[in-house]
Amino acid sequence: MRVQLFGLIDKVVRGVLPVYQYDSLMMPVMGLRYGYTHQGKLGLRFKFSWEELSNDRSGSLINQALNDLAEQKPEIALGLSLFNVEDARSVLQELIYHMGKFEFPEDSYELLEAYFEAGARAKGKAGVVFESEVLNILGTKILNIKHGASVYDFSCGHGRTLAEAMKSSSDVSAIGNDFNRETVGIGQLFCFMCGLQNFEIQQKDTLQLLAQEKAVSQTFDYVISHPPMGLKLDHEIRTKYGIVRRDATIGFVIRALDSLKEDGKAVVTVSNSVLFQGAATGEIRRTLIEDDLIEAVITLPGGLLSNTAIPVTMLVLNKKKIDERKNKILIIDASSLGDRKRGFTIIPRAGIDQILNYYTEWKEDKKLSCVLDVIEVRENNYNLLPSSYVQMEDAETIIGSVQIDRANYEKSVSTIPLKQLVGIYRGLNTASSVETDAFRAKVIQLSDVKDGVLNLSTVENYGIKTTTKGEEAEIQSGDVLITSRGIAMKFTVVPDLEENGPFYLSANFIGLRPLPEVDPHFLLAFFESPIGESYIRSLRKGASLPILNVKDIQDIPIPKQSAAEMAQVGLEYKRVVQDYLQAIAKAENDRMQGFEEVYSNIGLSKGYKKKS
Repeated sequence: MRVQLFGLIDKVVRGVLPVYQYDSLMMPVMGLRYGYTHQGKLGLRFKFSWEELSNDRSGSLINQALNDLAEQKPEIALGLSLFNVEDARSVLQELIYHMGKFEFPEDSYELLEAYFEAGARAKGKAGVVFESEVLNILGTKILNIKHGASVYDFSCGHGRTLAEAMKSSSDVSAIGNDFNRETVGIGQLFCFMCGLQNFEIQQKDTLQLLAQEKAVSQTFDYVISHPPMGLKLDHEIRTKYGIVRRDATIGFVIRALDSLKEDGKAVVTVSNSVLFQGAATGEIRRTLIEDDLIEAVITLPGGLLSNTAIPVTMLVLNKKKIDERKNKILIIDASSLGDRKRGFTIIPRAGIDQILNYYTEWKEDKKLSCVLDVIEVRENNYNLLPSSYVQMEDAETIIGSVQIDRANYEKSVSTIPLKQLVGIYRGLNTASSVETDAFRAKVIQLSDVKDGVLNLSTVENYGIKTTTKGEEAEIQSGDVLITSRGIAMKFTVVPDLEENGPFYLSANFIGLRPLPEVDPHFLLAFFESPIGESYIRSLRKGASLPILNVKDIQDIPIPKQSAAEMAQVGLEYKRVVQDYLQAIAKAENDRMQGFEEVYSNIGLSKGYKKKS
């Protein structure tokens, strides 16, 4: 049936309306046809037959039919009102005629899911975000919604999350809000065509409700929602958990808590920044942790939302934890469980089951999950990033595929904090072209470091503000440089500068200045190793542009070695690198000589002459 539906859209609608307006035309007509198909079971009455509707060129009869259905089903009245005869006039008869061939199933969930998924990529170009079905399935199963329960979604979109929740158990009632009128109407029709009865979707702005600072008039057994990412506020919102400033995301978390009954449970999808941000968001996160309201943190792969590759996290909130989970938080790092398919990230059924097993069994394996005591989180500045706690990972490294276990490394090897071996300094921001209070100087950028080597000849001049303390970012021979921004990790030792300087470090790097007895190539060997790279990965924050802060790396545990031992490691490291480079050069020379011999044997060399 989906083939016929997509064929109808291609034949009749495509080219008449912009793709982002398809839903406001198609969904009311599909909802009306659904009502005609199941009018006996739904107890509906219509004044006109479908044949009469398809023969009416004026559109007045279909408007009357939509009004008749709205009067009998007021919960979908807004959705039916989205239909505009003038938008569809040129294709109205053909659309109604072909729609009459459809007998929609009583539960049209799968058909509608396919319909929305098919248009998601095109709609994404118009800024419409479409969440993966995985989020709805996983969130609903985590909540384990009981018979007769009430469910709330304060950012319900097209109603797909509410529909999944209502279908998961019997006699479930659901209320949804969304600020967008069209989205609310489409959500009403979606739930109606899924055969659901006890639902109400209203046009309301969640942030306005939160800002009113009034007690929530209705509370629910469960809340599940995937609110907008990266929404910025132009005013602060005061709540009992703290002040929401600028980033609205933490405000959505508070809305979920405010909407729960005293024994209620919620799943809210948020951006990963909520797990580590400081300032106002950090203070609210601290309060939620200390009040024991966060039960689990589940980080998921990027791409589960259309039109963005940003990884997301499911926060599981519980106002009444069972005794064995009190003052504990389960961390699950499921960011590696996704597969890219048809432009979306899909978590296979086995991956969903694995996550659910970790959650329901409260299981930790130190690779994908661990159970944290609130005391441990408190000592880590209330940071909830899984990479800060889950210390086992599979990784592709300089020595091939390995399984890393940082916990075993720390237990088995005597270590010393990095800050006791080096001075740490940050790079500086360069001045814009329009700033006049700047001087020109050579500033090292990411492109100047390639294959572990800093190429001083490619370093260009940039403006530096005269107010900047440039000497704090001026590099010296033997400094170790680590990238602090971006996905790629780069490490290098500054070579002899001779008389070419001064050179300054850009904000894309952190500089390490080894103490006199510390060999820089010993440090380079550590950071390029599987363990060193793992620590850097675990400490970087951010998804699209990971950032490493100076204070985050100070306590990286470095193997404790004497000055002589570090020097020996440094020499051995340089020898391995030199042997590798010589082997590559020899292999390249052998390859050229071999090809030359082949070409000579068949006479090709008579047609060219090598340049010196």
